[in-house]
Amino acid sequence: MTSDLVNGAALLGALGLASLGATRVGGPAALQEPPSLVEARPSGEAVTALIDARGARVPVGDYARVVSVNAVADQLLLHLIEPERVAAVTDHSRSRHPEGWRFGARPTVSQKEDIERVLSLKPDLVLVSRFADAARVSRLREAGVEVFDLGEMRGVETTREDIVTLGTLLGQPERAGRLLARFDRELAALEARVPPAEAQPEGIYLSVYGDTFFGGTVGTSYADMLRYGGVRDKAARAGFTGWPQYTPEQLLVLDPTLILTQEGMARTICAHAQLSLMAACRPDGRVIELPGAYHSDPGLGLIEAAAAVQARVHDPLEPHPHPHTERDHDRDP
Repeated sequence: MTSDLVNGAALLGALGLASLGATRVGGPAALQEPPSLVEARPSGEAVTALIDARGARVPVGDYARVVSVNAVADQLLLHLIEPERVAAVTDHSRSRHPEGWRFGARPTVSQKEDIERVLSLKPDLVLVSRFADAARVSRLREAGVEVFDLGEMRGVETTREDIVTLGTLLGQPERAGRLLARFDRELAALEARVPPAEAQPEGIYLSVYGDTFFGGTVGTSYADMLRYGGVRDKAARAGFTGWPQYTPEQLLVLDPTLILTQEGMARTICAHAQLSLMAACRPDGRVIELPGAYHSDPGLGLIEAAAAVQARVHDPLEPHPHPHTERDHDRDP
């Protein structure tokens, strides 16, 4: 069978999905390789196994008890296999994702879950990401469980790859094809509503964790959110990539007039002694809070995230109060 090995990109092309073999750009040098399709029969009739992002060979099959420890995979499984085949999903997807209700009372797991807890669910396949601990993955495989690492979760291109990979792995390439076509149609519809570049404001994504400021730009889902939301990424133009950890001084140099952030962060950003000097925190600037958790979803949730950006940035009929309003009223005399 080893003589039947085929190049993953070539097989994707044969499936009409060659664009999924595109290189993932903008991230750290140690990016994982995307999963590859391998061991197709000479006629191309069937794919019998996949090589995951860690180089492990995993057979294609009708897995009956799939445990997902990958937030992107959680949502994809809803579209690819019958509900009874999903044994568990991540706690994040069921408890904190806007569409967590779709998982009902299904059991949940986390990246740090005890192996015995996962094994108690009697999975025949566990889906993980690059964050899964290598020792835990090894223990699952030693227990006879197939484990598939989908690799990086970085937005549109990796989501497209994941749709095809999971559809193939789970024996549902037709369903994957339909889901991919729908995803692409929704992206095209968003792009059709994006104003010309000269009419797009320049801005950045920014979030705050304690005293640390993080961005999201080239090579991440936040770059896709900005692009399809109709915002030119000022951080990318300044040479930032991935998830930069900004200093206040760097943010003052960027001096964005528009900042997109998560709920509850606008006031925190503009209350900072140094960041209050940024253009976005002045009366004629904008710090826009994005509702829900779609903006942190690097998978299918990108559609809702980008639509929310479009509505808040480009819809003049929908008022969005500037954070100064509330902050100035609360300022000590």
